[in-house]
Amino acid sequence: MGHVPTPTNSQDHVLTDEDRERIANRYPKQRRTPWVILILVLAVVLVGWTVWAGLHHAEQPIRASLHGYQAVSDARVDVTITLHRPDPSISGSCVLAATGADHVRVGETTVKFPASSAKDETIHTSVKTFSRAVTAELENCGPLS
Repeated sequence: MGHVPTPTNSQDHVLTDEDRERIANRYPKQRRTPWVILILVLAVVLVGWTVWAGLHHAEQPIRASLHGYQAVSDARVDVTITLHRPDPSISGSCVLAATGADHVRVGETTVKFPASSAKDETIHTSVKTFSRAVTAELENCGPLS
């Protein structure tokens, strides 16, 4: 490689048409390929679908959560369920399961709740067990057909 002279005055900074052509040939403008446009379109479609799916499934007809439980004996667990329905005229049900210390299911029941006038409710119920339960779980909640 040769020595590159250092400009000493402002006239050395002026580019000629020949210089511009040489630079343009050395560093051509990048062209957008159809792949870039395709990837952008797919990204927009994916984001749009994700937003739609999230909004479409955001409001479930019935949301239930286990508020608390207490094993009152070897034969019963008392459970409190918090229930929310945007449309309280919808009746529904949940499966309530009790599990023992050895992780074996010791009781199960289906809790049905009728239509109501309130959107939010607290339901107190019990699960009969054949052995002492240490946990209770809420499973498969949904509207009744």
